[in-house]
Amino acid sequence: MDDLREDFIAETRETLEILAGQLVQWEKTPHDLGLIDSAFRFVHTVKGSCGFLDLPRLLRLSHAAEDVLSHARDGRISVCPELVSATLAVIDRIAALTDALETGESVFDDDPSLIAAMLEFLPTAQAVEEETLAAGSDDLNEEVASTVDDQISRSKSRTVRVSLNLLDKLMNGVSDLVLARNEVSRQLRRYGASTEIDHAFGRLSTTVAEMRDAIGMMRMQHIDRLFSSLPRLLRDICIDLDKQIELTVEGSEVEVDREMVEALRDPLTHILRNSADHGIESAEERRSVGKDPVGHIQVVARQSGNQILVEISDDGRGIDVEKLGQKAIARKLLTIGQWQKMSERAKLDTIFAPGLSTADAVTAISGRGVGMDVVRNNMHAIGGTIDLENHEGHGLKITLRLPLTLSIIAGLSLRAGGQIFGISRSSVVEIISVANRNVEIEHIGDMPIAKVRGERLAYAKLEALLEVEEAACSQGMARTLVIIRPAVGATFALDVEAVVDNEELVVKPGAPLVMATGLYAGTTLPDNGRPMLLLDASGLAAAIGVEEDLFERDTKRHDAVHLEKRQIDSGLLFETMDGKIRAIRLASVERMEDFERAAFHEVGGRLCVSVNGTLFDVRGLDGLPEQSHVKLLRLTDGSSIVFLAVADVIDIFAIDGEVAPSLIPEIYEGIVHVDGRPIELLSSFSFFELTSDAMRSHASGRPLCFISAETEDGWEQRVLAPLLKASGYDVTFDEQHRATATVMLSLDVNADASNGDCRLVKLRDSLRPGEGGHDSIYRYDRAALLSAVSSKIAGGA
Repeated sequence: MDDLREDFIAETRETLEILAGQLVQWEKTPHDLGLIDSAFRFVHTVKGSCGFLDLPRLLRLSHAAEDVLSHARDGRISVCPELVSATLAVIDRIAALTDALETGESVFDDDPSLIAAMLEFLPTAQAVEEETLAAGSDDLNEEVASTVDDQISRSKSRTVRVSLNLLDKLMNGVSDLVLARNEVSRQLRRYGASTEIDHAFGRLSTTVAEMRDAIGMMRMQHIDRLFSSLPRLLRDICIDLDKQIELTVEGSEVEVDREMVEALRDPLTHILRNSADHGIESAEERRSVGKDPVGHIQVVARQSGNQILVEISDDGRGIDVEKLGQKAIARKLLTIGQWQKMSERAKLDTIFAPGLSTADAVTAISGRGVGMDVVRNNMHAIGGTIDLENHEGHGLKITLRLPLTLSIIAGLSLRAGGQIFGISRSSVVEIISVANRNVEIEHIGDMPIAKVRGERLAYAKLEALLEVEEAACSQGMARTLVIIRPAVGATFALDVEAVVDNEELVVKPGAPLVMATGLYAGTTLPDNGRPMLLLDASGLAAAIGVEEDLFERDTKRHDAVHLEKRQIDSGLLFETMDGKIRAIRLASVERMEDFERAAFHEVGGRLCVSVNGTLFDVRGLDGLPEQSHVKLLRLTDGSSIVFLAVADVIDIFAIDGEVAPSLIPEIYEGIVHVDGRPIELLSSFSFFELTSDAMRSHASGRPLCFISAETEDGWEQRVLAPLLKASGYDVTFDEQHRATATVMLSLDVNADASNGDCRLVKLRDSLRPGEGGHDSIYRYDRAALLSAVSSKIAGGA
């Protein structure tokens, strides 16, 4: 019986999350029989289960709700807001009683008043009473039989309910297995192994990776679980505020870690309340400014690279920045002089100050100044960021950026004071040697400042922040500067002994005393099996003093915008294995790794490197290396990986101005000037393409190519766009320019070109065309791709 009760609680909770939103939608579209059928089936199932499990209060509530929904389904009563409110009140009580079954807490019994409020909508009270009294033993037997049938039906499906504790234990076990596999791989490379052992280990490695991916997918949930509660929340707010607001939700199919769903619930609730209360005007005010009297709020979720983006936008009044400043000055959070010196972005960010609100009065919805600072702190806690895009008088868009998972992150291992620490790679902007000619350490009073290519950044040694002694063996050695952009606070420079490694880190909670310092985000276990503390970038920024003045955020925003632009238009300067100086676009470089000679193999006439049992092509070497260790740049187009051997990395530089064309476009994108020297810029396309046939002649007039891209940092931006630009074309990703583009390119082989638009060039991922892709081109077939573009420009089909 206990197992049946646990199943009942779990299934009821899952359905309740969706049902409230469906009832709100039913209020708007009363003729949608599918919505009312779904609600009726739910209360019908609950009624049968409650009779079987002997839950009389739930039985009475569900029975009454079933009566009302049955009348509504048959058209005997009309749908109105009051009916929906009464039904939602009963559904809320069913949810409360369901929770009480698990916690053992009591719930105040005013069920008769809730039932009476709902049954008032039936034709006659006498009929209701007769129907209620008629729910006798025969009815109960019928419901029990129905419940048993449902359970038998469910048993036929290939699903099983697993407790979260067991799932977490399984995930931790597989994570430890991955770490053990990596350590075995390291030992095999160090001491060597036979071909048979290498093959066996390769199979083991592949199996472990597949198992880890499968279990990782078990942790994922559709974000719809979070979004499904928003319509009900907004409906209640609209009733309290006497406003009409339409909610549009997109991207419910996006999958995120289950922990992320719970972490996002409070921030999203605060934002929705603020948008409805502060953002959306009253109907009269909207009419007076020529707006639709019905306000609109849109919530969109999408995946961009290794991040999830959740955008909440409204068409309300936006943020009155001047009013915000007056409130901040009145609360003595800053002076008039400080306000006048701040950038527009920094002024807007004062909305995150604790206790600050633009509301003129405190309401039950908001106005207490505890909203946006809570949102920012919650986002900071999960390693996310929040951005505002304000259009005063027209609306506000809030973008939440968060990692895909809270349990596994891409990290860097740093050495300081002879100890190893980890940090999330997503917060690292750049790694550069302190001895680099572009780095200067200055002092303003007693405060050290790092000047990197003219940019002044807050600076500190990691040993000083952690209060550990510098290792004696590191004296006199060139140290490393890690430029970090935290989720909260300005960009700063962290001085460490060295960057040791980069790897995926499994994050686990740290001890309370350790976490109380504010400097750590948890603990992790790297490949060598030794526990390692994971640094918190925002905590380090606070320890340095970057956040002492909350409103010096213009520095952060300026640096963030500048560094993001620089990463898009930056190049990596390096020395090749034969001593030549070359460059490549930084966007194509994922990281640099050191490999031992034993990891290199010649297979099928190709030079490859073995990484966790998988072979990857290596460029820049004529044969097996003679050195004991080789530096490789890991290049990626978003899906494929290629390694480039280098003697050393020299610097990162900004690509300013035009890139001069090269006489060998198959290899070089063009020529750039670095410190007055002409440097050949390698073509990222050449590392992934199928052939190296000569390029076709450039078209005149620089035709415009529109590229359809689903992500902001995928193959289209990293590889395809630079190739087209180097081939003499202009490139755009903006949908507004689609109509004026000469050629359109898409990785969707199912894109429809049958509507008469002959500009489309379809690209595919696979070498050979699959189903529906016979008119597509392999994306690394340079000659065919450029020929197709040229043909479209010339007017060919």
